[in-house]
Amino acid sequence: MSESNVASTAPAPAEKTSRWEDFIDILFSPSSVFRRREHDSWLMPMVILTLAVAVIVFASRGVMQPVFDAEFEKAAEQMRRNPQITEDIIEKSRGMMQVTAMAGSLVIFPISVFIIGFMTWLVGKLVDSTQDLHAALVVATYAMVPRVIQSIANAVQGLLLKPEQLNGLTRLSFSPARFVDPATTSPVVLQLLNRLDLFTIWVTVLLAIGLHVTGRVSKQRAVIAGILFWVIGSIPAILGALRQAR
Repeated sequence: MSESNVASTAPAPAEKTSRWEDFIDILFSPSSVFRRREHDSWLMPMVILTLAVAVIVFASRGVMQPVFDAEFEKAAEQMRRNPQITEDIIEKSRGMMQVTAMAGSLVIFPISVFIIGFMTWLVGKLVDSTQDLHAALVVATYAMVPRVIQSIANAVQGLLLKPEQLNGLTRLSFSPARFVDPATTSPVVLQLLNRLDLFTIWVTVLLAIGLHVTGRVSKQRAVIAGILFWVIGSIPAILGALRQAR
């Protein structure tokens, strides 16, 4: 065999892409990202996404203040039901909650990635996935890219909408919950409607695609897993709403 024939039959080297290209491609060609990053580290992209969300949250803290105030008042009403909690304690807790809200993304985002990754790996076993935990964490990390876009969308809405329109976090959602009054709607109904949020569905679809690619399951099984992802992800919100409704 001649050298030219050997060259023609040799596999082409894998095309190298940057992390920034991954973050763009995950929006338009998620399967390609999951294939090429399946065995790569999930830590660095997770750190980048965490910092991106933290910067957006910090930069938009002013325009998001009405939303925070509305959510705090809901919590304050719950606190006032306890006769041992005074208004002074409630006001002190306001400052603590503001600090927590600002710094929370630095902690909550990476914890969410790990929990979602573990859930993806575990649910995958129910549909005969061969995905390992490392690949599940890679999938969970890149599936969270839409949350960065959501943070930007929330900041833009906070800038454009009137303060009286921002009487709850669900007023910023891209779901049916946006069109109901959070002050008068049942917390359980509100959370169920909020689970139909565009970004939540987007993340769920990416998790299902990632399981299909890295877990080597059929598209039908990936769809079933995606439904399970959505249902399991709804449980914490529903339980929180049930406690609030008491």
